[in-house]
Amino acid sequence: MLIQEVVTDLPAEEVVRRAKEFFSLRLTPYAAFTEDAGAGHVRFSTEAGDLTIGVGRQGDRNLVRGSTSRMHHELSQFLTTLAPPEEVRQNLPGPGVSGAG
Repeated sequence: MLIQEVVTDLPAEEVVRRAKEFFSLRLTPYAAFTEDAGAGHVRFSTEAGDLTIGVGRQGDRNLVRGSTSRMHHELSQFLTTLAPPEEVRQNLPGPGVSGAG
C-alpha cells in the first residue's frame, strides 16, 4: 500500500467533491465507483483496486492523504491538483507501506 499526502487550503468538502469528479470522469482505463463517502473522506473501487482519500486538519490547513495499492500515478495526478507537485509526499512510513506495485 502506497500512501501519498499533500497540505492544501481547500476545505474538506471541496477536496472530496474534486476527488469524486476526478476519479469518476478522468480515469479512462479504469472506471471508479464511490464505495463510501463523507464530509472528509471518499473510497473508490476500480478494476485496479481500491483508492481511499481522507482529509483532516493540520494547523490552519487541511492534510489530504491518499492510499492505494496500484493506482499510484493517478493518485499523484489528483493530489497535484490540490497543491504544487513538489509538495506531494509519497511512500510515507506506516503499517502496510511497502511501496510495491
